[in-house]
Amino acid sequence: MATVASLQNAEPASDLDPQNPGTSALTSLEDQFAMDPSNRALARRLAETYLDLERPGLAVAVLRAGDPSIMGDPIVAHRMAQAYEATGRVLDAYATARYAHQRCANTLNEAVDSTHDGSEAACTPSQLAVLDVHSRVLQTLVAWGVSDPLRDPRTPRAYEAQLRMATVAMAGSPR
Repeated sequence: MATVASLQNAEPASDLDPQNPGTSALTSLEDQFAMDPSNRALARRLAETYLDLERPGLAVAVLRAGDPSIMGDPIVAHRMAQAYEATGRVLDAYATARYAHQRCANTLNEAVDSTHDGSEAACTPSQLAVLDVHSRVLQTLVAWGVSDPLRDPRTPRAYEAQLRMATVAMAGSPR
């Protein structure tokens, strides 16, 4: 009897409606990334989609299954940090957020230091600011010992404090 009970789902395995156009778009995106696992733009879009659907575990899985080179994209690394945070892996989130921030800063420095060849930088100054805030929030959560950022009431306080500091810093910067 226990075997039969364990084979039955209490609720659907997926809440994605196969008739929904968004579901077919997601399926197409998954197929495209499976065929091109080193495509950073596809990795970014797929991870963002999973995060929007509140499926951070899938975002982690797809990014880890992709070519390791995709993590060289600061925004892909940022999506991984967000997914880690949403799954309660605060230390992994913090380490990945620091990496994303450093990659972004490096690409901006490279764009300034090199002779501009017309190629776009992998990161913008506004993205660097977002990555900086996220990294600092996670640093605070680690320092406070937060193990479940989705349920811990200190998480919103950490975000509010870092956003307030970023706003003050932006207001004081020369235009």
